[in-house]
Amino acid sequence: MTNPENNNSENNTPDFAETSENLARVAGGAGFAFLGQMGALVEAVSVIAFTWFYGAATFGLFAVLWSYVKVSTAVSDAAMTTALQRFVPKTDEAGADMVTGYALKFSTILATLFAAVAWYYAPELAGFFNAAETDAGQLVTVIRIYVWVLPFWTIVEVATAAVRARRTFGPEIRVRIFYEQGLRLVAAVGFALAGFMTYGLFLSHLVSVILSAGLALRLVAKYYNFGAMMHAPLTGPMAREVFHYGWSLVPANLIKKLFSEFPVMFLNFMLPGAAGASAGGYYAVARKIASALQAVRTTFEYVIAPLASEKHGDGDHGALKDMYAYSTRLSITIALPFGAALILARHDILAVMKPEFQAAAIAIAVLCAGRIIEAATGPSSALIEMLGHRLLPAINGIAGLATLLILGNMLIPEYGVTGAAFAAAAGINATAILAFIQTLVIYGLWPYDRFAFKPVCVSLLTSAIMFALIPYSKDWAAPIGIIASVGGLLLAMAMLIRYGLSHSDAVALGRFGKLKKIKKLAED
Repeated sequence: MTNPENNNSENNTPDFAETSENLARVAGGAGFAFLGQMGALVEAVSVIAFTWFYGAATFGLFAVLWSYVKVSTAVSDAAMTTALQRFVPKTDEAGADMVTGYALKFSTILATLFAAVAWYYAPELAGFFNAAETDAGQLVTVIRIYVWVLPFWTIVEVATAAVRARRTFGPEIRVRIFYEQGLRLVAAVGFALAGFMTYGLFLSHLVSVILSAGLALRLVAKYYNFGAMMHAPLTGPMAREVFHYGWSLVPANLIKKLFSEFPVMFLNFMLPGAAGASAGGYYAVARKIASALQAVRTTFEYVIAPLASEKHGDGDHGALKDMYAYSTRLSITIALPFGAALILARHDILAVMKPEFQAAAIAIAVLCAGRIIEAATGPSSALIEMLGHRLLPAINGIAGLATLLILGNMLIPEYGVTGAAFAAAAGINATAILAFIQTLVIYGLWPYDRFAFKPVCVSLLTSAIMFALIPYSKDWAAPIGIIASVGGLLLAMAMLIRYGLSHSDAVALGRFGKLKKIKKLAED
């Protein structure tokens, strides 16, 4: 194995061409992955329609049950989504087919069993949910319909992860946005117009996920030998290795899902009747808006996971350090103005919903602030998952979840949705900061080098202008807030590329880097 200290050159500094190639791989993959994450914006449009057609209480019940499905998926997929990122890049074609086939078959079988158990015990499970009177009488039937989203959503998650494991980050966008979310929106509106005011949201989601699962499998067949995948054994050395690795990460993946979903579940459980259902809906709206910001960091985590596994396997410590530093400085410099723009526009965004959803305004600001702080840690959590001891992600997650639970129990009874947002932001950052420290201590990786100073300063300056306007935005007539936020964000991005980024960072951005006048590089 190559000695990292001697990699690339005597001073362990990659030449410009190699560095640019590595950064371009990160930037190119991140561009596609970011578009995929921007599905949150499509879903935000859906949320607006759902709240108008179905009301806060029914939408809140849908948000709560969807949260339970997503948390269940974190167990039913047996962390095969992460295992694929680790094993596929390191094996040959036949091995990749075997790993992917095992991951798909095992996770689908497990998810189907979970759904069957939930269907059988639906009457008992219904007692754990708070719902409005119009929905409460049909809750058992709703659960028995909706549990079958679980196996099909598991297929979508694992299949699209298999495509990412090929270091191909674009094709899943069509499945996750234009089909799953687009079909759900169309079907939900159709069911509402037909008068299915309780079942409509749940039926529409089931239909869209079934179709998306089929499309995801078709996508997998383009990148793998589907016949070989179907013959992948569920036992044997390969299956045991993938199973043990994946199962060791299930607690960490479950905790990661709980960070996002538990506040919705917590609010529904702690507040009685329709109040619990509505509060879950308010928080779901706040989280959905803030999740557009979360997409910045998640994008780089998706991209760097398979690339880090590849570079670490090659002993290329220099390239790993470059990609980590590049991802982190882009993560924080994009997140700062993006977060400021979302907070500035939040009242206008909520204005398109029913008036009661203004209760989510403070929660949006809190969650966005938390995501900005998290972005400063870069993709450190993904690096620990790929390179670190398999117990570290679980330890980090438990620390964060404990923070969320303690603060949530203290704050939710008095502050409701806002208290849940504070608890969630604190828990998320407890986990992220632990991973950031471990990446430094264990691997000696520190992302804030000399290339980070200028872009961070430029981003802070442009973001400060938008932050200064936030106290006045509540009194603005729509759509002044949105116009100001979009204009400020575009200006901030242009200033970042033109004045903040280094030559190599700008080159890696491809066409976007042309906004910066790159001087002729000195010849080696």
